[in-house]
Amino acid sequence: MTISNGADNVHDLIARRRRERDRIPRRAIPEEGVPVSSTQERIWFGERFNPGFGFYHVPATLRLRGPLDAGALDRALCEVIRRHEILRSTVEEIDGMPVQRVGDAPTGVLRSVDLAGEPDPEDEAARMAADDILAPFDLRHGPLGRALLLRLGPDDHVLVLTFHHIVFDDPSFGIVGREIEALYTSSAPLPELDLQYTDFSVWQRERLRTEEVRVRLVDYWRRTLEGVPRLLDLPSDRPRPPQRSRAGRFHRSRLPADVVGAARAMAREEGTTPFTVLLAAYGVLLSRYADQADIVTAVPAAGRIRPELEELVGCFINIICLRLDLRGEPTFRELLRRVRHASVEGHDHEEMPFEELVRELHPQRPRSHTPLFQAGLGVRDNDGVFLNLPGVRASEFVPDVEVSHFDLMVDFSVDGDGMAGLWGYNDDLFAPATVEVLAEQFTLLLTEACAQPDRQVGDLALPASPRFPQPQPQPQPQPGTVGAEGPAAVLAGRARRAPDSPAVTSVDGTLTYAQLDAHAEALSPAVRKGAEPPAADTPDLAVWWYARLKAGGGPRAAGYARAADLASRIGLGATGTVLTFAPPAAGALADAMLLALSSGAHLVIAPPKAARDIERLRTLVEDATVVHAPPATWRLLLRENALPEGRPFTALCDAATTPDTLVRELAAQVPTWTLYGERWAAAHRIDPLAEPRRGVPLGVPLAGTPIEVTGRAGRPGATGVPGEIQVGGAATGDRGRILPDGSLELLGRFDRMFTVGGFRVDTDEVARSLAGRPGVVEAIVDVCHDRLVAYVAGDGIDPGKLAAHLPEYQVPGSVVVLDALPRTARGDIARGELPSPEAPGDEDGQVPIRGGTEEAVAGIWRELLGVREIGASDGFLDLGGHSLTLARLSLRYEVAFGVEVELPDLLRHATVREQAALIDERRAQAGLTGQEKS
Repeated sequence: MTISNGADNVHDLIARRRRERDRIPRRAIPEEGVPVSSTQERIWFGERFNPGFGFYHVPATLRLRGPLDAGALDRALCEVIRRHEILRSTVEEIDGMPVQRVGDAPTGVLRSVDLAGEPDPEDEAARMAADDILAPFDLRHGPLGRALLLRLGPDDHVLVLTFHHIVFDDPSFGIVGREIEALYTSSAPLPELDLQYTDFSVWQRERLRTEEVRVRLVDYWRRTLEGVPRLLDLPSDRPRPPQRSRAGRFHRSRLPADVVGAARAMAREEGTTPFTVLLAAYGVLLSRYADQADIVTAVPAAGRIRPELEELVGCFINIICLRLDLRGEPTFRELLRRVRHASVEGHDHEEMPFEELVRELHPQRPRSHTPLFQAGLGVRDNDGVFLNLPGVRASEFVPDVEVSHFDLMVDFSVDGDGMAGLWGYNDDLFAPATVEVLAEQFTLLLTEACAQPDRQVGDLALPASPRFPQPQPQPQPQPGTVGAEGPAAVLAGRARRAPDSPAVTSVDGTLTYAQLDAHAEALSPAVRKGAEPPAADTPDLAVWWYARLKAGGGPRAAGYARAADLASRIGLGATGTVLTFAPPAAGALADAMLLALSSGAHLVIAPPKAARDIERLRTLVEDATVVHAPPATWRLLLRENALPEGRPFTALCDAATTPDTLVRELAAQVPTWTLYGERWAAAHRIDPLAEPRRGVPLGVPLAGTPIEVTGRAGRPGATGVPGEIQVGGAATGDRGRILPDGSLELLGRFDRMFTVGGFRVDTDEVARSLAGRPGVVEAIVDVCHDRLVAYVAGDGIDPGKLAAHLPEYQVPGSVVVLDALPRTARGDIARGELPSPEAPGDEDGQVPIRGGTEEAVAGIWRELLGVREIGASDGFLDLGGHSLTLARLSLRYEVAFGVEVELPDLLRHATVREQAALIDERRAQAGLTGQEKS
């Protein structure tokens, strides 16, 4: 034996004895029960918040083909449940604390149903499996696991195992499967377990109270997650609801063998794992979509941090928040090294339970999304099959059960030489087509990143899917059309063919096409020399515009092609009348003239005051075929029920300024189109029954209009990825994206994006949401004193009630009610004329407590949280509250006020003032009066 080997042996001996000394001890279960683990506490709280929603059900469904001994399977399941105390445990609440108790072992657990006689046994099995998986569990009384065997034929079964997450996690299926396999064919008992889950939960609680451990974990995660963005704001298809639900769907994808092989080769080259390569590519994809270079993703960790836990069933799985740093335009190779470092460090500190992490960092606890992260990625080494019985071939059976915990969560699993991807997403936010594109783009991105790892991540292409329609080449203009002959020839031709047809009506009368052509021809020399347009209230304005067309200084042929395309889409012909309320100096007036000219229709320019005169409006719209008007005019017509009956016209609205609720209301009565851009570039037909979108649908470009969406630094855009809309190569300042169907969507303006309270907020998006609320005719939103301020025209709205309709970070801090929003001569909002709101709160920024119930609520908060200074607008969780203190708060309210306030109510009404008002309301409903109980 050499000295070196002797030293190594000594070190091994010391390490082994330390492990033995630190082993989790076996403990007797006291009569009062055992405290739950930190992970169980988080799940218990979540179940209290969303009871019976199936959020925390862990199912597995297997198709079993072959001779199956159902009795042997049942006996094996019962023995597994007997061996693992956690599978016969329940959780109840004692003094606001969740406690687990161990019950008796069952004598039978497998419920069997014969579906062989059904017309379609497979469909019926899928339905029954889904129902069984989603059926609620009773945490207090149990059982917290169930087994269902569906017989489809003599040797064809579907096994459905469902456990509540508070007693089970996905890795536990492997343990259960191995034990069932051993017990299915043998009556010999397995060796008894040296440890049970209750031993772990007690040990974990004690260990996390150890100062050395806690300081090490807290310091690391506080330092790592300091300053992270509070929301990964992926461009969703639908507005984010104020409270997230379980609404979820799955999209299945596959990474081919060559792509997986390239990822594995890249991992070997960099001394890391294929998971790290996938995670780095996922980070690039999220960064592109959210336009963020600092991203937090969730990564599931098995949580079995000690060897003695490897064969123990229970809820160990934890969530690690990995911060992906894409700042500074790194190459993919450099990013991969950053991700590898973050992953290694994160797993070294994975002992910190997610609930404890949230409790320590005190992030805002929003109801609309999970704190700290909203997207995640995981990789499994199996394909979902965990049970192999002799003579029985097992495969995964997938019922229609779709529940989403997060905005977006991707799980990859081994699938032959490739990998299967399961993209779980929140159905409240995303449409299936969007996630399908995400999955396709991930594969393309991963392929290119592994092929060119030394390219900057921003240069890695995200090409659109080839299945989307590609722009078709435009046919060459034929003789006699606008594009071929130009506006002068078209106007002259119309004057020859129908000289007496009305061409344009303005404040002082009507000009026929012959008169218009002659007047415009006479004026065109002066226009060529730079003649200014006449005053807005003279009849010569229309002549001047048409003279510009004849003089060649107006829009080129593309403008006429757009007008002709729009006329074709809306069905405008030579007998039609186009009524426009466009301001004289606006490009929209020129487009309205082109629209009428391209079809030989009659253009009527409404007098400026007609937009506010309901009787004049009635007369004007009764004779119109097409009406182009601003939002205020449409509101007046709808409010006064002034739309003509039996003769609907086509309504044209500005896409960027007309609220979604208004265009829907209008579209329910008349055909309605929205137009994008001051010079109309795209058109969209409104479907009043279509579901609301987060962005504004702009439709497809009008003929001859080159529109593209570009990314950072002018890089080519990709389907679904936000960027700047460019029309004809000119930047618009508008933020938008191209949808999977090839249409365009407006997401707001770059100059209306602000960071408020750590959240990136699009004030135009908030304004669109407010415009649909009762009492609001029109709204805009600005930022003042680092808070959102809404300016509304109408009766006004209570900011306190908006939390039921908007995510917390989008709720304005104050609302300023005006008779009308100030406007410029062009009709735009005059933001400089908006009044400045008062600064919030007192000198310390706190809203004072008003006394009465508010003071009583604040007093209870002070006791539970150990906080002296509390304002009426402070939130319980923001001041350091967590799941356990919320449960105690509910009990305190019941004792103090005599009414029950559930946990969901406490989260929906987060501040002192909101909870006090809720308590007063509940007391009034219960007929309670006077002061609170002492």
